[in-house]
Amino acid sequence: MADFTTEVRERFKATSKDRAAVRRLVAAGRRVDAEPSIDRSRAFVRRRMRRVAPRGPEAFTGDMMEALGTNFLSEGAQIRRAVGYVEVNAPRRSVTGSGFLIGAGLFITNCHVIEDAAAARGTQVIFDKEIDELGRPRATTTFLLDPDRLLLLSPPEELDYAVVALGQRSNGMAMPEELGFCALSDSPDRHALGINVNIIQHPRGWSKMAALRKNLLVARTDTTLHYETDTDQGSSGAPVFNDDWDVIALHHWGEPFLAIEDDNGHPIGGNLNEGVRISAIYRDLEARLTKLDAEGGKLLAQALDKGKPQTALTGARRLTPPRPAVHREEAHSLIGAKPMSTPSEPGTIRITLPLEITIRIGDGMAPALQAPAVVVTPPARSLTRAAEALRRDNDYANREGYDADFIAGHALPLPKLNARLKKQLAPLRDGEPDAKDGELKYVHFSVKVNKIRQMAIFTATNIDGETYLAVNRKTGAVEDAAEGDTWFNDPRVSGSFVLGQPFYGEWSHLFDRGHLTRRSDPTWGDAEDAERANADTFHFTNCSPQHFRFNQAARFWQGAERYVLENGVLAAGQGKRISVFQGPIFDDRIDLSAGEVQIPSCFFKIVAWEGADGLKSVGLVVDQKNLLAEERRFIGTPNDLPSVDVAQWRVNIDTIEKRTGLDFGDAIRDADTIRTNGQPLVGGEAQILVRDFADLLPV
Repeated sequence: MADFTTEVRERFKATSKDRAAVRRLVAAGRRVDAEPSIDRSRAFVRRRMRRVAPRGPEAFTGDMMEALGTNFLSEGAQIRRAVGYVEVNAPRRSVTGSGFLIGAGLFITNCHVIEDAAAARGTQVIFDKEIDELGRPRATTTFLLDPDRLLLLSPPEELDYAVVALGQRSNGMAMPEELGFCALSDSPDRHALGINVNIIQHPRGWSKMAALRKNLLVARTDTTLHYETDTDQGSSGAPVFNDDWDVIALHHWGEPFLAIEDDNGHPIGGNLNEGVRISAIYRDLEARLTKLDAEGGKLLAQALDKGKPQTALTGARRLTPPRPAVHREEAHSLIGAKPMSTPSEPGTIRITLPLEITIRIGDGMAPALQAPAVVVTPPARSLTRAAEALRRDNDYANREGYDADFIAGHALPLPKLNARLKKQLAPLRDGEPDAKDGELKYVHFSVKVNKIRQMAIFTATNIDGETYLAVNRKTGAVEDAAEGDTWFNDPRVSGSFVLGQPFYGEWSHLFDRGHLTRRSDPTWGDAEDAERANADTFHFTNCSPQHFRFNQAARFWQGAERYVLENGVLAAGQGKRISVFQGPIFDDRIDLSAGEVQIPSCFFKIVAWEGADGLKSVGLVVDQKNLLAEERRFIGTPNDLPSVDVAQWRVNIDTIEKRTGLDFGDAIRDADTIRTNGQPLVGGEAQILVRDFADLLPV
């Protein structure tokens, strides 16, 4: 795919003077004069007047009717459901973006998001990924795409669109007709320079957001529109609307600019964006109709017909009203919740919100997990822009994974699985090397997945203290920086074997997407290796449901590797390398369930290193079950509690083996330092409550 960066920036440069003129006219209260085409300006104003202007003594007389009717909110609430979050997991790349339904079961996003049929087949679209009126995540619905029915592409250097037929539903309960669509049209009365535009999007993979401020349409070319508003990586493919919720552009590019000054002449940073004009896309699709087969031609013709101008004064909506399927109510009745929406009278929206979700396990006597309120506020963004789709390279051929001989003189192979775990081991897809062995190799670590539990059996990681680097979690670059998680599916293993974003979105009031192999653990070597390793830790295969307090409260768990590295290895001057094994511990007697997913009450960690007198190892178990009664009610740092009950125990490695069904081998068992601590071995299951980092190392 050609790089279209230069071309877009040339267009930005060419419209610089026009943009400045539009801003001056709007600032002077002459918004109508910002549109140079008198015919377009008149057509646009006439259409607005027909739709929203009252008649009589209180008719609008201001500049282009600045006030909006309350139907702006209700129509926006309807149309936002047609916007979806796009995840592309192709053989060599992963991309996230936005997109929207255009009618007749067709979905549109950018070509730089879905670049070919292979990418389309590896794509899932998640709808209703958003926060509801009470601050809680809505139930999502996921669809696959079906490029065999219809796939139309226009490369990024042209119109940068991908129109694909919606495929089967893989998760959730919403039907396509419930989600509605955004009608395409080449009508010339949908926009004028100087108007405000609105974008519904999934920036950085966050829950759905609407950009409604600082949103001036400032320039136009034959095929693009330029506007100033807030977008970010992941916004590629979002619909750009006017205030009547007509879609006028397909967003595909954004970057910072410093073209605005304050009263003192100091530059104010802003975002200049480009979208492909819907009228240009409409005409291009119309020209391709005759070249399609019967089924594809019918689908596209239906979608284009939906966008034809409506008769004046009808006020026809562009979304079909919600129509919940019968089986949706039946499914909700199984968990004691009401359907998310019920049939409404024309022109109204009625939403019934589930206030409690009860999960029963065993004989129904276990505690219930309830869904509280959560408000998601994203962190501050940096001024870094480009084509707004998150990308990563998914060529796994050069991932070598965990190295059993990493610590010189000691062979520490991956742990062996007992008979039960062997039956639950998730194999890799056909065609992958050693598929039955199930080892997912990443940079400096490996993972094996339990296909029944849908999370890792264990991860195994090599850490080199001499070249240990910190990697920016947001940008992927080697440096110290803040958070900003985007997680990926691994195409080498079936998605049905791994918990994905739909689960973590639904249960975010209780659980974070918790790393097993910590993102900083494998980030050593040169900068390129460290950055690739950091990205690799953000695979859902390395993710587990960890209570949101876990990362805050379990400091010995989080810091064990670094403490052992700094105090047990570097201080001893022995090789400066450690190996770490970790994973969940399941116990059918005490574990709660979230839907069909069993939540591990505990996690284990084993750290091995070369000490002054030979191989050393330490086992750690951390318990999160006492946290599960606390629900997240707001974003940010949780309230400080007098005592956060996260019991962390240094335990005999034999005990970890019994609780997990794993065999770590004689070398690690014999090196267990708990035997040197002078602690009594009660039935071979000694455990020491960790109250200080020093408890992790032998006296």
